[in-house]
Amino acid sequence: MQKGIFGRAYSSLFYLFLGLSAGLFICQYFFTPSSIRFSVLQWGNLLLFLIGWVSLRMSLQALHHKNVQVFLRLVYGSFLMKFFVLAIAACIYIFVNKKDINKPALFGCFGLYFIYTFLEVRTVMKQSKNTHA
Repeated sequence: MQKGIFGRAYSSLFYLFLGLSAGLFICQYFFTPSSIRFSVLQWGNLLLFLIGWVSLRMSLQALHHKNVQVFLRLVYGSFLMKFFVLAIAACIYIFVNKKDINKPALFGCFGLYFIYTFLEVRTVMKQSKNTHA
């Protein structure tokens, strides 16, 4: 982990990943195997963590640029990168499992997306208050 401003931001993302992974691992024993495919949720959690890491890095770098164009390029680039990677991953899953798509797991990944996005926005907002104060 990096120290300083970036270390705290990344550590919260890492702890969220660990907590969700542990929660998903524990929850798989309480549901029937046919209801939710937890392997899809675990892979979705890992993908969202990796994308969130890169996206958070881009957003935090954007905060420290004086140039507005660089700021907008990094923020929009972060969003577009996240959007296209997740859309491609969902399409690959759907094309590979045409007859056996687990909709509860896909919707669960959608919920994980909201959790990671909330944490990213909250972290960037905290850092923006700290850098401009």
